[in-house]
Amino acid sequence: MSQSPAQFAPGQPLILVDGRDRCFLVIVPEPGDAVRVKGEALSSEMLGALREGQLLITPQHYRYLVFRPTLEQVVMNMPRQAQVIFPKDLALLLHYADVAPGMSVIEVGTGHGALTMTLLRALGNSGRLVSFDIRQDHLNRTKKNVAQYLGPQMLERWEAVLADPAAEGFGGRTCDRLLTDVPEPWQMAGPAAAALAPGGVWAAFLPTALQMMSQMEMLMAERAFALPQAFEALQRYWHVKPPSLRPRHDMRGHTGFIVLARRRGQEG
Repeated sequence: MSQSPAQFAPGQPLILVDGRDRCFLVIVPEPGDAVRVKGEALSSEMLGALREGQLLITPQHYRYLVFRPTLEQVVMNMPRQAQVIFPKDLALLLHYADVAPGMSVIEVGTGHGALTMTLLRALGNSGRLVSFDIRQDHLNRTKKNVAQYLGPQMLERWEAVLADPAAEGFGGRTCDRLLTDVPEPWQMAGPAAAALAPGGVWAAFLPTALQMMSQMEMLMAERAFALPQAFEALQRYWHVKPPSLRPRHDMRGHTGFIVLARRRGQEG
């Protein structure tokens, strides 16, 4: 017999999906408080009484399906000032960088934490993530988002470092995988080679073709790296409402390039 889903507690995130499949990411407020969705106040008591998969009909007769948000829904709906890496690219970064539970990973450039949260989930309880950024506000926002959407226990496996690895290096840290989301990753070629274990993968996310070319030129020139490659991914949804079947008019086209390389052995 399946268990009845638990109710939502204050501080937990939930996603409200309306009749047009629009998603509203909210945090259950403390008792006595409320959050506003489409101009309507939804109380802590109302949201806290819900269970996952339930239909909520509000006092103003709006109808929402209620779920715990997936990480994709968190990334696409969480408040942010900076552009995040889209889920289609996050999934490919994990796969092509071959990130697995128990690894030691260094990330450079946190933004608001989309890649950070994705890595923490993938690394499991025995993995370790160190994130570098040159902006304290980005590290602060990432820490808040990790605690809010994944749970504060995730912070035990995460270290935030305010530094520029291109100028200061990685402080003697080593890693199995290196993932970067910064404008000029080629400037950290030396520190990256020193930190990355032989056989390790460096995956860089870059928005423009000129940046992609600069990273590829560096990887091809540096003896420490092998097997450089670059690609992008396009995502097209389909409109499926029989008898209609066609591609949607909008799509997630170019969002960025993924540039990969392997670390040679010391004698390679």
